[in-house]
Amino acid sequence: MNAQRLLSLILSATLAGPALAAGDDKFDDYFDTQMKAAQKAMSEKRYASVKETVTELEKALAKADPSYGEKSQWAYVLDFKRFALVEMGEQEAALESCRRTVKVLASNDWPYLEEFNVVRAARRACHNMLAWEHSAAATTLAQHEEAIAQIEQCFATVSPIEDDSVLDNFYETRATVYLKANALAKNKYQPQLFDTLARADLRKLALDDDPEFAKIMKTPAYLSFRKDFKLPKKNTRPGINLSSISSDDR
Repeated sequence: MNAQRLLSLILSATLAGPALAAGDDKFDDYFDTQMKAAQKAMSEKRYASVKETVTELEKALAKADPSYGEKSQWAYVLDFKRFALVEMGEQEAALESCRRTVKVLASNDWPYLEEFNVVRAARRACHNMLAWEHSAAATTLAQHEEAIAQIEQCFATVSPIEDDSVLDNFYETRATVYLKANALAKNKYQPQLFDTLARADLRKLALDDDPEFAKIMKTPAYLSFRKDFKLPKKNTRPGINLSSISSDDR
């Protein structure tokens, strides 16, 4: 039996003894030890080990905090689990984990507490993944709108204390979601697509490295939009309200 597995069994046995609650010093020590092990395995790309470690930690956390009160601890565990599952090619399991993550972490967000940044980060990553998968599989407008709802929730999950850069990794998904929806909806979502591309361009995210986006960004319609595009003074992030604007309204 390897040392890591033995340590996991010992710690699990310890937790099975005197009841520990999240926030208890002993549980927090256990949590930190396991997360450091998971982080080390992650850095070494030993994703099966990451999955095993966080799965055991998830079970312990479920006993210690069944009401999901310690959201930052849950966020670390669930985000590591999602990442490991994706890297191992377990896509369906990763999607199911994402659905659970956005459900259990959605309530009681404290926007001005830095410890909740990891909670928001985990939620953003999952909404982004769900948006991408919904969009890839969509064949109807209603299904595309499910993808839109997911990516807009991703962009809405930002605190005033977080920098705009926390959204940089998700502009490609947002542009892709609106591109595919727009193709089916006869330009209904052209304003949102152009808005996303313009914002990404201002942030120098190089979405035009994608040939399809590059082609759009050379069209007269986009160039006209881009020429007049200005970010709102008090909100530099895309807003959900954009999804209610049709191309005829611009």
